Order: sequence, then structure tokens, then C-alpha cells
Amino acid sequence: MGARSWIADHDAAGPAGPADTSMMSTSLGGVLAAELDGARESLGCTTEEIVLAALGRAVARTMGEGLLAVDVDSAGSDSVDGGAQSAARRVVVPCVSRRELSGAELLATARATVSTAEAHPRADVSLRINTDGVATVGEYGLCVHVDHSGDSHLRIDWAYDTRNFDRYTVEELSEQFPLALIEVTSG
Repeated sequence: MGARSWIADHDAAGPAGPADTSMMSTSLGGVLAAELDGARESLGCTTEEIVLAALGRAVARTMGEGLLAVDVDSAGSDSVDGGAQSAARRVVVPCVSRRELSGAELLATARATVSTAEAHPRADVSLRINTDGVATVGEYGLCVHVDHSGDSHLRIDWAYDTRNFDRYTVEELSEQFPLALIEVTSG
């Protein structure tokens, strides 16, 4: 993993092996899945944009404010018109905790700040949306896999390097994420 990510609890050298990896999963019910779908249509944005804005807010509340370099891999029905998209790229997402920002303002901030991140030699987090397989850590300290392929739920897998993250930190991220998702989708 090289240099420590600003969101990590501890330094760790090299990529995580199987013994260094742990995972927790959360399943958000149909109400949040429907909120995500409705917001995507009403706000004219993609699932990826909403998830990135919510992740930025969750990280800000758990680890502090800053810019988060994220390697994004998304596939599936993710566009406003329902067409299939597939992308793998590095972006930078603002982690903003200010409560006075509405969901729409938070999404707008994320959209305006999300940029291609050539200046970041490595990502802090890997984010996979509607891709096959399970979240794996590899060279990342944290990998978030969001599965919204079914209509009735939203499943989030949080895979992490136990040398980089304490379990309670990842638990807090997993608790903050649905709250941040509600803020973004409710406008």
C-alpha cells in the first residue's frame, strides 16, 4: 500500500493478504433503494454520483474533512435513461460534513469537485458499483462494493485491511453511509 492514506487508522506496508482482510456487510431495505432510484430520476444524476457524495459525507463524519481519491468501477443500469454504463477510473471526492448543506447542495458540491485524479498516485478507497464478485482489498486499505442490481435492497460490502483500519472505524463508516445517503437523496 505504500504511503498511508489519510483516512486510515494505521500504517501498513504492502498489499493485504487473506489473513489481513476482514469484511462486514450491510443491507439497506427497499425504502432506501427506492429513494436512490427516485433521486436518480428527479435529480438527473447517476447512482455513482449519489454513492460518491454519500461516501464523501460518511468519511467526513467518521474520519474528518478532506479530499478522497477513489478508484471507481461501476457497471449496470446506472444512467438516468437506464442505459448501461461501465467505467473504471480514479476520481477525487470532497468529504464535507457541514450540516447546512442540503442533499442537493451536497450532490452539487460532489459533482463540481469530482475530478480525474492524475495527481494522486494511489487511491484511498476502491468503490465498486453493481459489479460481479465480492469486495476485495488488495492494494487498497478499504474497498466498498455497492450492489443495487435488485429492486428490493441495497447491499454494501465493506472489505478492509485490518492492519490499516480498526473494526470500529469501518462500523462507523457503515452506520454513517445510510444517513448520508438519505441526506443526498432527500434533496
